[in-house]
Amino acid sequence: MLFSPDRRRRHQHQPWVDDVWARLKTLDIRPLRAVIPPTGYVPDFLTPAPGTGPANVAEELAVVRETPLEHFVGEVAWMANDPGTPADWRREAAPLHRRMLDEPAWAIAKITQLLDAYWKLALEPCWRHLHSGLQSDIRSRMHVIEGSGAAPMFSSLHERVGWRNDRITVRSAYDFQEQLGGEGLVLVPSVFCGPEVLTMLPPLQPMIVYPRPEAAEFWNGLRSDRPSPLAALLGGVRAAVLQALLVPSSTSRLAAEVNVTPGAISQHIAVLRDCNLVTSKRVGRSVEHSLTEAGEGLVRGAVAPWGRAA
Repeated sequence: MLFSPDRRRRHQHQPWVDDVWARLKTLDIRPLRAVIPPTGYVPDFLTPAPGTGPANVAEELAVVRETPLEHFVGEVAWMANDPGTPADWRREAAPLHRRMLDEPAWAIAKITQLLDAYWKLALEPCWRHLHSGLQSDIRSRMHVIEGSGAAPMFSSLHERVGWRNDRITVRSAYDFQEQLGGEGLVLVPSVFCGPEVLTMLPPLQPMIVYPRPEAAEFWNGLRSDRPSPLAALLGGVRAAVLQALLVPSSTSRLAAEVNVTPGAISQHIAVLRDCNLVTSKRVGRSVEHSLTEAGEGLVRGAVAPWGRAA
C-alpha cells in the first residue's frame, strides 16, 4: 500500500499515515509510485499469490525479484498505456517507465529493494496485528462456507462480488472471462485495497483481493499510552505471549520475541492452555502454539492495534 490521493482512503488510515510519514521521507519511493497507479492496472508481478504456510515477506520478495524480464516489460508497458490510469500520473511517471522498459533488470532489483525498505519502515512494526485481523476474517469466511455454502460466502465478500449458476462475477472496469480449470481461487483480505476489489487471472494463480470490513478499526487508539489491561490481569510475560500469538508461533520464536527462555515460555503456555486460551500442536520438530477463540477474544478485547491499550 502506497499513499493514495483518494482522500477518503487516506482519512481511513490517517493514524497510520501520520505515524509512518516522517520515516518514509527518508525513502525515495518514486520508482514504486511509478508501478502503482492510483487507479487502473497494477502489474501482476507485484502481487504474487500467498503460499499455504505462514506469511513470509522475504520469500514473497524473492518471487518479485525473480520476475522474468519479459513478463516485467509486458506488464509495465500495459500499465503505462492503460486508459484506466490517470493521464497526469502517466505523464509524471513516463521517464521512469521508459528507463524501466530499457533496463528491466535494474528496475526489478530497485523495486524489490524499495519494497523491502518500505515494508520495514511502514508495515513490519504493525504486521502482527494486521495479520491477526486478516486471519480472523478468513476464519469467519470459512464458518460461512461450513454453515451455508460457497455462494453466500462469495456474496458476503463485497457488493461487487457474486456467485450465480456456479459462476463467480466481479464487477470492474475490465471485461474478461476465464475458466479456472480446477486450479482453485485464492481469497486475499486486505486492509488497504478498499473500496476496490482486485483480481488476478490465469495463467497466473487466480485470486480475489477484497477489502477487509471496518479496516479503520486497526488504527483506533494508535497513540494511546495507557498501560495494557491484559498485563494487569495476567502479568507482563503471559500478556506478551498472548499478544504475540495473534500470529501462531513456535516455542523458540516466542522466547526470542518475549525475551525469556524457552523453558519459561513452555511453563506459561501450559497455564494458558489449561485456561483454554491457547492450543498447541506438533509441526515437524517444533511445537506451534495459537490462540483459541476465547484467547483471541480476550486479547482483542484488551489490546488495540499496534499493541497499545484500547
